[in-house]
Amino acid sequence: MRTGARLVTVLAVGAYTLDLYMFGDHLPATGESVDACDYATAHGGKAANVAVASARLGAPTRFVGCLGDDADGPAALAALRADGVEVGDCATADGVPTGRSFVYVDRHGRQIVMTWPGAANLLPVSRAAATAAGLPDGSVLVLQGEIPVATSSAAAAAAPPGARVVLNPSPPGPFLGDTGEELLGRADVLVLNEGELSALTTGATGARTGRAGPGRGSTAGLSPVELLRLGTRGRTVIVTCGERGAEITDDHGTTLVGAPRVDAVDTTGAGDAFTGALAAALRGGASLAQGVRLACRVAAVSVTRRFCAPSYPSASELGIAPLRGPSERGRPG
Repeated sequence: MRTGARLVTVLAVGAYTLDLYMFGDHLPATGESVDACDYATAHGGKAANVAVASARLGAPTRFVGCLGDDADGPAALAALRADGVEVGDCATADGVPTGRSFVYVDRHGRQIVMTWPGAANLLPVSRAAATAAGLPDGSVLVLQGEIPVATSSAAAAAAPPGARVVLNPSPPGPFLGDTGEELLGRADVLVLNEGELSALTTGATGARTGRAGPGRGSTAGLSPVELLRLGTRGRTVIVTCGERGAEITDDHGTTLVGAPRVDAVDTTGAGDAFTGALAAALRGGASLAQGVRLACRVAAVSVTRRFCAPSYPSASELGIAPLRGPSERGRPG
């Protein structure tokens, strides 16, 4: 946002992908061909989803990613703008299509996803870093693992100390190496699900977190969450637990925040809905517990509808005031 670059904002840096959905009675097993009962396309990508979830709650929100030079790129930007997301710093990759995600959903709302990043992986590191560097105090920078970790790490490193870094290490694979370790260490808040927590606290990651503490022996007896906290700046880890809600672990201990009971139709993108709502709430001045409580509500609504971004509720739908929060800290005179 060139004219409002000092606005306290939620900045989501990462991927946009076009989601291609197949809906069927059950998910295919290895070697099995399953007939789909419905097919659809929708806007997606973890960072783009986060941005939509945040903007629909009224928070000033920006998305920075790379789109292809095909027809899907301009369509994606138009859709994000329609949801109130600022996209002026996005890049376009010449000769490379916009990314794709292939999503298969069964009658219980369970899903499997495969993603081809396409142009999403080509966001210039310098652009990600420069955009993050311009954030004023009170802003929230949201990062994930769908684009190269080096790009996200550069954005986190460039963000000023007064901006909070919320990291969803998903997919977890990129965070098992040195660059991923560096990015985890720059996070103020980690948001991940139980499977991602397991992946990040076993094998190579277990050795990494052992090195991050005062000594390898000091990690004996620690829970997976405590092991992960050793390598983070903010020492706050939020684990989403599906229909059970989410657990917050910080220096005060662990707190479970329950989720509303709903009948799930499509769980795709629920984690992104949670992260976007949490970022919007934190940007608006909410406490961590308040933010997680709202995020659980938003994620619960999202699973009762099909698709990712199109399923996310607005503030008015939830019966709350738009999360505009503090207006403009650090506004130029």
